[in-house]
Amino acid sequence: MDELYTPIKPKRISEEIVEQIKDLIFKANLKPGEALPPERALARSLNVSRVSLREALNALQGMGLLEIQQGNRTCVRPITTRSMHDPLVSFTKSSPSNILKVFEIRKYLEIGSTALAAERATSEEIEVIENILKEMEEDLRKNRLGAKADLEFHAALVQATHNQAYAHIMNTLHDLLQEELRIAWGGVFRKRDKRKKLFQQHKNIFEAVKQHNPKKGADEALAHLEFVEEAWKNALVT
Repeated sequence: MDELYTPIKPKRISEEIVEQIKDLIFKANLKPGEALPPERALARSLNVSRVSLREALNALQGMGLLEIQQGNRTCVRPITTRSMHDPLVSFTKSSPSNILKVFEIRKYLEIGSTALAAERATSEEIEVIENILKEMEEDLRKNRLGAKADLEFHAALVQATHNQAYAHIMNTLHDLLQEELRIAWGGVFRKRDKRKKLFQQHKNIFEAVKQHNPKKGADEALAHLEFVEEAWKNALVT
């Protein structure tokens, strides 16, 4: 009978750290792309040694949950990255038509996320999106490119879905399309008339979310993303 049971071993400190950070990631208290505090500060918060902390961070990186970047900056990776990223990178980079196929996935995911955001966004989340929209308007007024605010706008919409799986998947797709995003912003969207149209489209999306109108949100997102898709086609062909 004794052979059925295995003695319980005390957890190592590093294993406890791993469990705590995993729990924070899966409960969305730590979001995709978010940076952890510097090692010294994090070790102090956890009341552990930096040796135990570094062991835990390396383990979490091995699981595909964290990415330790240059300068020892540690960020949360999208949970989909480890299983999806490598084959999708090969597929996406093999031809412009495949890039547009991946964008098509992004397009319909964003339409869905906008509808969900319109349904679920809290007053605080609507205020965050409105503040980003004001930043986009300021970028346009000062003739700045505005790529950062654009990214933050869409990220805020995804967070307002209250569906963390959406956030992880959208971050993975954004990582895949980073180079193409740079091409689009550096080329087509550098033109002020294009950016004015983009701003109006984002404003229309915001109004739908503020009104809690999922159908209008989906329709406005579709109009915006079809415009972006056409611009991408032009940028990738030339």
